[in-house]
Formats: sequence, structure tokens, C-alpha cells
Amino acid sequence: MDQSTLSWTRHSKSVVGFFILFVCACASRGPGADEPCSTYSVDDKVFEFKPQLANVEVKWFEEWTSRYGETLPEPLPPQKNWQHPILSDRYAGTMHEDSFATDVSHFPGPIPANAKVGYFHVLEKGKHLSGMAPLYTFLDDQTVVTISFGRDAATLIVIDISGPPPRVIDSVSIPGRGNKMREVAGTKGRIAVFRDTSGGAYSYLASNGDVYVPGANDTIVRIPIRDRRVVRDEMVYLNLGIAVGKGTVVEEILNKKPKDNKLTAIMPDANGRVWFTSKYGVVGVIDTLGQKTEDGCPKIYAAAIQLFAAEAKIRQLFSPLPEGAEEFLADAKKAQADQDIDEFPDIRKRFRELFLGESDFAEQIQNSFSVGPDGVYIVSNIALYKLRFNDESEKVELDPNWNGTYSKGDLTYDNDHKIKPGHLNDGSGTTPTLIGDRFVAIVDNGPEQVHLNVFRQNDGALVSKLPLFEAGKGAVENSVVAYKDHLIVGNTYGYVDPFKENATAGGIMRFDFDHEAGVYKVVAGWPATGHFDAKTATPKLSTARGLIYVYQRDEEPVNGHHDWMLTALDFRTGWRVFRIKGYFNEGEFDDNVTRIVERAALGKGNYDRKVFNNIWGTFTFGPDNTVYLGAYRGFMRFWSDDELP
Repeated sequence: MDQSTLSWTRHSKSVVGFFILFVCACASRGPGADEPCSTYSVDDKVFEFKPQLANVEVKWFEEWTSRYGETLPEPLPPQKNWQHPILSDRYAGTMHEDSFATDVSHFPGPIPANAKVGYFHVLEKGKHLSGMAPLYTFLDDQTVVTISFGRDAATLIVIDISGPPPRVIDSVSIPGRGNKMREVAGTKGRIAVFRDTSGGAYSYLASNGDVYVPGANDTIVRIPIRDRRVVRDEMVYLNLGIAVGKGTVVEEILNKKPKDNKLTAIMPDANGRVWFTSKYGVVGVIDTLGQKTEDGCPKIYAAAIQLFAAEAKIRQLFSPLPEGAEEFLADAKKAQADQDIDEFPDIRKRFRELFLGESDFAEQIQNSFSVGPDGVYIVSNIALYKLRFNDESEKVELDPNWNGTYSKGDLTYDNDHKIKPGHLNDGSGTTPTLIGDRFVAIVDNGPEQVHLNVFRQNDGALVSKLPLFEAGKGAVENSVVAYKDHLIVGNTYGYVDPFKENATAGGIMRFDFDHEAGVYKVVAGWPATGHFDAKTATPKLSTARGLIYVYQRDEEPVNGHHDWMLTALDFRTGWRVFRIKGYFNEGEFDDNVTRIVERAALGKGNYDRKVFNNIWGTFTFGPDNTVYLGAYRGFMRFWSDDELP
């Protein structure tokens, strides 16, 4: 171990402790290397970009001004949840603002006071064509960290936002998805690519400045940032391919390849151990505190999500049971108790023979997960789980208080196992949202009608199950917003091909907890007016403003195009307050891609306005009255003065 590494490890928090073990006799190599762990080394390259100010249209809504004038709602009391010891206590550290996935921020968002919209235009093209940035975390008030994604490549970038204009301070390539142009040229292939959440969207930033990225090639990369610069000789990676491969349910019978079982999300638990999930059901823990392998790498404890509550799930999903099922259930229960993932391929084979035949059925984890002080909450396309790591047995286990609840059938939620238009897979589209220390909320995938499901954190018991939106026109691929006793849910039904208009039903609903009845109830007449088509980005709440922000399309077209805009509504009443729309006139967005690429992606006409499409990218509140939002060729920054004139 060299002296620089020794110096670094002495001052790192526990979450990065497992990288102390990364120093081995391996050569420095880039991603995809055969070593289980090593330093991470990639060639430096200049990241091409161009900042540009957009035209801005601001509008106050008459329904608000007729009552309150051009004023703002009163702030809401700050939300005080458990603070994750590894993530920042000031800035968003994850896509959903915090480890509870509340999508609530204490930062004030932009208002109609000298409002501006800046477009950070990524100029990477060809094989490195990228742009969309779905994740924003902050080192300080002047520095944002994001990842630029493309069909093939991905780049982590550190940006100075003290301007305008923003400027790239540093950048480093990370493992990309490797999609070929032919895979995204057609509608079917393009949709498949956008249903892939791997590659770093669910990364996180530790409060000490270390970024953790679940790469698209089954590696987890740590990129330390100090003094706003990437410390290249301390970048390291861990190859999780073996653990993911053993837990995979991808087989030839599914007409898929093991590489399809990509890492989806990563986050530390309350003790600092790092958890990860993969698309086809691998759940793993990287030991940050305990033993290491013979290679000098951190030990990985992997489990298959299929084995947790296996008997209850099977009895609910496959009734009546076929002959031989009882023996299988006994063996599966033993495999789960032993946490012997080497036995899983045989268990999986028997499961398929008994229950599935030629069916293309597999338990998947497509979304991120949430972390509370006493557990990790994960939703698959079958069920909701609360997991923890048992220090004594050194195994991933289901919270014992949840074990008996599965037999009641609620945690294996309603699901017709179809991919609704507006969903990424055939299950819940929500990251579990923790509501204080009481409840956890998801949305199911019920036939015709989807429902908001709220469970108790302590035992998994169902508290409320409430219908969402019009039957046959509801789907929720974004998480539930949770502020104290209040929940907000947006409809994504109909959003299929992100490069097209996607006429969608839209809708947004609010539910409040009735303490006397002990259940949640819909708030009738909320929102008070207006159509909110939150089809792409999770609505988010700014407590400092008392406003819910929604990124949606304008109902009135311009030259046949329904422009994108940021709409703010009063949290208390649901009245629309104002909107901020950024746009370019024809020829103002000077892209450097060919006309063929433009038309292949966004079609003919209105290209300068279509580039404001956020393509599933969410937004994040930042310092100085800002919202950062992913866009087709980069990201947008909405900001304003602090006070109205």
C-alpha cells in the first residue's frame, strides 16, 4: 500500500472503508478487467460542451393572481427525517434528494423574478454521443457533479456553477452501456434502451466528496473529488460480475444473455456497508467493515431476491400448487436460510420446470432502493422487501418482523405482469418512499387500476390501498413525494417513446393521513384546477417556497409543438401559481450532430424546441433558487432572483 493511499484511508468515512482493501497485486487497468478489484484508470479526454442561454417565457396563472396577486405561497415547515450519516445533510446526494426518496428539498426553487433558463449543451458525438444527465449532486454551492449519458459512452463531469456561464472543471469516462447505433435507430430498440436504468443513474455522492457509480459492466467505481478535481490515482473499482452472474436468472430460455443482468442501483446503509442491486434480482452487500478475500478485495455477500419470502410468493402466484412443489419449497427455504448462492442455479431450474415452462417470467429490480436507520427497502416487479445485513451470520436477511406478513398477500402486490404504457417493466415503477419512521409507500401494477400502497415500516402490514387515476389510464414510473403526513403522486401513463409527443392522460393526486382513522385518504379537489402532465420527471416539493414543481408540456402548441415548461403549484391548495418555459427559435440551437441524427432521434421540424425534452430525466433543487433538469443534449438550469420585485 503506497503512502498516498494510506493517507487517504486514514481520513475517509466508513462508507469508503472497503476501498482500503482494494490495493492488491493487480496492475492498473480500466473497466472490464478480469481482476476482482484494482485501481481505475482511463485515458483523459477533453469533454466537449457549450453553454447557451435560452429564451424565457414566464406566466402567472390567473387562478392564483385573482386571489393573491403576483405573490408567492408561504413557506412550509422544514421536514425533519433521519439524516443518513454518509450522505450530505445540505445537498441532494441521490436522484430522489435523500435516502428516504422523499423528493422534498429545503432549497428554494426558481420564481418569476428575472427568471432564466440555461442549456448546458453537450457536444460529444459519434461513438461518444451523449447528453442526458439524470443525476445531480453538489460538492458545495459552486460545484455540481453529474453524469452525461449516451447510447455507448458515459462521462462523470464536475462543473463550476458560480457563473454563468457554467464551466467544466474536470471529467472522467465511466463504463458506458455499449449500445450500437442500430440498436437505437428503430422505435423498438430505442424503447428497450430507455428501459435500461443501468450505468450510473442511481449513483450517489458521499459527503466527503466520493462518487460511487454502478457501472454498466458490473463494476462499482469510486471517484474521489478533492478541491473540485478528480483524484485520478485514487480512483478504484470493484468487479461484481461473479456475484451478479451467480444470482442471475437470465437464461437461454429467456433469449437473453447474462450481460443483461446489469447493476441498477447502489447506496450505503446506516452502518456504511454498500448495497447494490441488479436488474434480474441480485441483492448484494459489500463489506466495508469486516473480512476481505484472498485477493485483498472486500468480501461480497450476494443473495437472490427470488429466495426471500419464496414460499408465500409462490403460494400466492401459483395456486393450486403443482406436484412436487412442496419438496421444492422446502429446498428453496433451506437455500435461502443458508444464503448459498451457488445453489441458486439449480433452485431456479426446478422453479422454472415446476411453475413456468416456457414463460418469460423473472423477478426484476428496475428501480432504486431506499435506506432507513434500520433497513434497506427494495421493490421488485413482484413484491416489496425490507432487508438488513446480519452481522453475526454475515448474511443478507429479510427483516424478521416482515416474515409473517407475506402470507397475507399484500406485500406481493397487485400486478397483471404487463408493461403498461408509461412503465419501464412489468411491475411497480416506484422507488420505495419512506414516510418518517412510520410508513413506506409504493405504487402497484394492478390490472386496469393502479393503487397507492402504504405499509408499516415495522412489520410490513398494509395501511392503505387507494386507487390512482382513471381506470385503464394510470401508471406510475416516478416515486411518491412524501412530506410529513402528505403524499403526492404523478401519472406517467402513455409515456412510451421518449422521442415522440406521447399523448398522455396526465394527472396528479394528493393523499393526507387521517390520524383518527389511521389511514390515508385522497384530498378531493386537489389540485384545484389545471392539467398536470408529469409524465417524465417526479414532481418535487420545495418547502422553502411551499411549491410543488412539475415539468410538463404546454397544452397550447407552438408551430404544432407542445413546448416543455416548469410549472409551480401551491402545495396547500393545488392552484397553479406560475410557469417558466425555456425555448429556442428555429436555428438558435446550434447542434453539431448531422441532420440525419437529428431526424432519426426527434423527427422532422421543431428540433430547437424538442431538445428541451427531458427523456425520463428527473430534476434536482440546487443552491441559489435553481432547478437542474436533464435534457436531450445535456441539462437545463432554471434560476431566478431570490425575491419578487
